[in-house]
Amino acid sequence: MGTRRDVRPAVAIQVLFVLFGIVVAAFFPFVALFLSNKGLSAADIGVVLALMAVARIAVNPFWGHLADTRLGRRRALRIGSFGAALAGFALFGTDGLVAIGIAAAVFAAFQAATGPNIDAIVLAHLGDERMHDYGRIRAWESLSYAATCLGLGVLLEQVGVRWSMVAFAIASLAVVVWAGFVEHDRPERTHEGGRLGTVGALFREAPRFWIFLVALVLLWTGFNAAWNFIGLKIESGGGGPLLVGIGTGLGGLIEVPTMRLSSPLSQRVGLRGAFLLGSAFYAVGFLLWGLIESPRVVSVLTVFEGLGFALLFTTSVVAIGRMVPPSLYSTGQSVSMMVGFGLGPIVGAGIGGFVYDSFGPAVLYSAASLLALSGGLVAWIALNERNLRRPDTTEQGERGAPPLGSIAGLAPAEP
Repeated sequence: MGTRRDVRPAVAIQVLFVLFGIVVAAFFPFVALFLSNKGLSAADIGVVLALMAVARIAVNPFWGHLADTRLGRRRALRIGSFGAALAGFALFGTDGLVAIGIAAAVFAAFQAATGPNIDAIVLAHLGDERMHDYGRIRAWESLSYAATCLGLGVLLEQVGVRWSMVAFAIASLAVVVWAGFVEHDRPERTHEGGRLGTVGALFREAPRFWIFLVALVLLWTGFNAAWNFIGLKIESGGGGPLLVGIGTGLGGLIEVPTMRLSSPLSQRVGLRGAFLLGSAFYAVGFLLWGLIESPRVVSVLTVFEGLGFALLFTTSVVAIGRMVPPSLYSTGQSVSMMVGFGLGPIVGAGIGGFVYDSFGPAVLYSAASLLALSGGLVAWIALNERNLRRPDTTEQGERGAPPLGSIAGLAPAEP
């Protein structure tokens, strides 16, 4: 499955993002409904999501190290996508909490190799001078995500939500095939021998990483508590997969212009300001989701998730690329996923399911809103350095760009 030379690198990467948007749309919005359809309660769903998060925490640094030092990002992406596809088929045919939990953990372990390596591939393609264009390219994934959410919402309303996992598996196999058109990368293997491998190198490069991790845990715990049960909230009000698909589709559509505008916005208010604005969008959206009863209105209000995610994700990925050397791109992105989709779901989804069952959605979403706002405020304090406050993030030195607190980590500005 070698690289085809008749496909331009930029086109190969854009199509890769389009395909990955389909993958995310087939899983992300419908996972709670899929598990509910399997007979699991909200508390059981929280347990399964927490098991998936534990699996991501265990393997994310491993995948990042392998991609940066041995496999290369493209090969790691293909292995992860293929394994996730097989695990998706297994989840489709599995019943019972224990069996579903095991299959879901394997699913998450392979899935963890996909997103970080796609982002690492595009950062390497853009290079330092054009890294601010990440949002423009990433918007292709949001566009396909939105279209797929709407299309799958209509389809699953007719055939049943359990088929979302088959759609995920097929789309993942398409990523495996198309990734062969992406330029092959050769890992530099410059960080293998250090303490803790590339993860240790990342922490040595980013001593302020620990401070910002506190903000990330707060933010993504609130997000996971809110997002993972939005399907149940809509369903409890009389909605179904169609309304979930419409809502997430609208959120995906709003991501497209927001991501394309993230670069000029960051240049105007700074990466620090853009990150805080994204956190505020999350806080307002989560609170409204909990207070409003109408499933149709809640579905429409998922646009707040799109606004917040677009700002937080794009500025974070760009910051990782500016904070760390190219040889650590995959490790940086993998550590970001370990926090955002590892620790966050363990607390947010694990405890969130219990809170949803015991105290109701209003309490859950109010707490999620407070956590998101707290995360933004902690980030504002953690990023209170001149290089992080500066609106201009495009004119940097060789690699010491002003980092934004990112989902991956935080490095101090270089003199």
